[in-house]
Amino acid sequence: MSDTEDLVPEVDNLSLSDDNEKKTKVIDGRTYNDEEDVDYILPNDDDEADRLNFQHKALKYALGGLYKSPIAEKLEEGIQVIDAGCGPATWTLEMGNTYPNSKFTGIDISFVDSNIERPDNVNIQNGNITKDIPFEDNSIDFYHQRLLVAGLNEVDYKEALKNAYRVLKPGGYIELSEPNGERLGNEGPIQAQYNAIFNGMMKKRGLIPDMGEHIEDYLKELGFENVHFERVDLPINHGGKVGELMMKNNTEASMSLKPLMTMVNPAYEDDHAYAEYIQSIAAENAEYKTVLHFCIAYGQKPLE
Repeated sequence: MSDTEDLVPEVDNLSLSDDNEKKTKVIDGRTYNDEEDVDYILPNDDDEADRLNFQHKALKYALGGLYKSPIAEKLEEGIQVIDAGCGPATWTLEMGNTYPNSKFTGIDISFVDSNIERPDNVNIQNGNITKDIPFEDNSIDFYHQRLLVAGLNEVDYKEALKNAYRVLKPGGYIELSEPNGERLGNEGPIQAQYNAIFNGMMKKRGLIPDMGEHIEDYLKELGFENVHFERVDLPINHGGKVGELMMKNNTEASMSLKPLMTMVNPAYEDDHAYAEYIQSIAAENAEYKTVLHFCIAYGQKPLE
């Protein structure tokens, strides 16, 4: 076992609370999933939903849009779309408002708010995409799945894609977006230490930090055709507006992880000490010109 693995906290024996009949655990005021079939390592609470809303805006700006698949004309005409692992449904809702002729369904195992305001062409429902997607075979035109690297292990990720293949119409498109968090480009020693601890937490749960590098192969293995893959280097705390947005997203994610990081180093229980640690990473990112390798793959279900 490596020194890094020795630092990874065990988080099994914690007090539980009940939230909408789901098992959760509370660590230092933050609520986390405690369902046996949920590996999501980040919190499941209103603060995390706010972070995901901001993350959506940052990625939209950084990537120049909401999707890469060549389906704009079909969306204008009207198609059936699934947003899998939709979180607070920010992507789902914006797509629904942008394309009123299409119908969008967001599915998530945790972040489902029945009171959320939505246009008539958007439905949001609770569900586990690794078990089943509640649609008939060959009924969906576009399947979108983004940033489940911190929530699905490799087996579950592939099961979700098998379910996606089933519900997609022949000729329908699937699009996946995931980072390679195993190692950032041009990362400095403080960032590398932080990543080693976080990646260790993920691996203990069977999660794959460099998931982005695998998504192209996953699509090809399932039989998707016309698979396109691209890797975009997103600057962190340098390079103008994109760098500012990505730094803010990373900082908020790091604050979400503070309870778990405190279990590694009790000194981080002090808010000021932890904030200084995160700020030292931000300064180092600017100095080293650190980038996140963000991967996107889309493909098409064969017509026959």
